[in-house]
Amino acid sequence: MNLDAPELSCEQISRFYRSGFLVLEQLTTSQDTDQIRELLAGLFERFAELPDGFAIDLGDKRTHEGEQLIPQINQPTHLEPRLLETQYYKNASSIARQLLGDSFYLAWDHAIYKPPHNGKETPWHQDLAYPAQRNPNLIRFGVNMWMPLQDVTIESGCMQFIPYSNLGNLLPHHSVGHDPEAHTLETDEVDATQAIACPIPAGGVTMHQPKTLHYTSANRTDQWRRAWILNFGCPLTEDTAPGGTD
Repeated sequence: MNLDAPELSCEQISRFYRSGFLVLEQLTTSQDTDQIRELLAGLFERFAELPDGFAIDLGDKRTHEGEQLIPQINQPTHLEPRLLETQYYKNASSIARQLLGDSFYLAWDHAIYKPPHNGKETPWHQDLAYPAQRNPNLIRFGVNMWMPLQDVTIESGCMQFIPYSNLGNLLPHHSVGHDPEAHTLETDEVDATQAIACPIPAGGVTMHQPKTLHYTSANRTDQWRRAWILNFGCPLTEDTAPGGTD
């Protein structure tokens, strides 16, 4: 059974641009999330054999042997093109078109797994900080969609956002622990008391802008926390930047 993408209301679109994030409780079916989980499992089973740059650890050194604390696979759609045929991808593309216009494109995707009781959080950061390392003058407009492959709670590491942080400047970031071998970036300029946690069921999705501050806690449960993230972009012009620029 297929599930068509919803038509976003004017209020939902306005909320996304104003507060920097939006939550949809269901964007695909349980059968589709099962298929995605199976396709990604085939990649994670050969994590150590993937080409350079595809497999990294967000919770430790970027690459290392041994147990992975937060294994991430970059661009799994390049390694497993059948992911592009899933209902989630089709519906996410429909939502991206509604938010970004017909010129949207898939800029990046990645899958992140947090093992049970992994003890590692993903610290507060803005996604724009990563490409800005290479180009400090970069302005990127888009939507990042985060879908869990199982129900996700605060205890297992759901997404948390600082509303309206998308309206400010890109904050200073540094590698976790100031370790140059760490991949993950973090910022210290966050008032976490303003955070809004977004627990959602499998097949639901959170959406945020590249400058929206967000965080996920360590997985403190007995279950794996699995998520597939799609980053959609569009060419930035004066007519396609309702969120403003720095």
